[in-house]
Amino acid sequence: MQERYTNKMDGMVAIVTGASRGLGRAIAKEFAAEGAKVVVSARRSSPTGLIGTAVETAKQIRDAGGEAMALTCDVSDEEQVMAMVGQTIDMYGRVDVLVNNAGVMVLGETLLDIAPDIWDLSVAANLKGPYLCSRAVLATMIEQKSGSIINIGSRMGSDHEQGGGVLYSSTKAAVHMFSFCLADELKEHNIAVNILSPGGLKTEGSAAIPWTQRDWEQRVEPEAVGPSAVYLAIQDASTFTGQLVLRVEFGETWGKAS
Repeated sequence: MQERYTNKMDGMVAIVTGASRGLGRAIAKEFAAEGAKVVVSARRSSPTGLIGTAVETAKQIRDAGGEAMALTCDVSDEEQVMAMVGQTIDMYGRVDVLVNNAGVMVLGETLLDIAPDIWDLSVAANLKGPYLCSRAVLATMIEQKSGSIINIGSRMGSDHEQGGGVLYSSTKAAVHMFSFCLADELKEHNIAVNILSPGGLKTEGSAAIPWTQRDWEQRVEPEAVGPSAVYLAIQDASTFTGQLVLRVEFGETWGKAS
């Protein structure tokens, strides 16, 4: 482990969805480096052919001295989500953190370009996924009287001029409001719910989008998001909840950089 880590998450159990590559993988590795036991969740393979698997992420964590378990899960499938959470509890006995990172991105298409099945797939992954995963962990978190749910948001869910389009921007805006309402609902159980907007990233998925090349040099590696995700992971409803925060402002307008 690198010396900068301080085991902020020692003893915690975290589920990170969509952790086969990119942002999800970076967050999972950061959690493990901070002492968490990490459940690395992802679909068996990318429908768009992107490289990376949950098994590979878990192996990277273990090779670095951390603890991780890889589980295959389509977050839009209730049966698979329940099985993932059940296996996590069977293995570790608790769930302290859920990062709803899994999702799909459809950009640059007009409403008439988007077929109904593509719309449904995006809504299922980007909105139904966080609903199902959050619902699945709540019984355990409520029993524990603590927990942190981190939903990955986007500037495109708050600003229609960011280029998200009618589908992606709509799903992210819905995730934002879902999070605000859920945070209010769960305050009495001491469970934090926050939205982390990572900003422009240099990920495999982003590289496949032609227009991202125009600001590629301004984008950051997904590892840059790790410290802000750790900060949110160790919160509860008494310390920090119901917030939409920007990774780029971490340590300035919110949080405390380590």
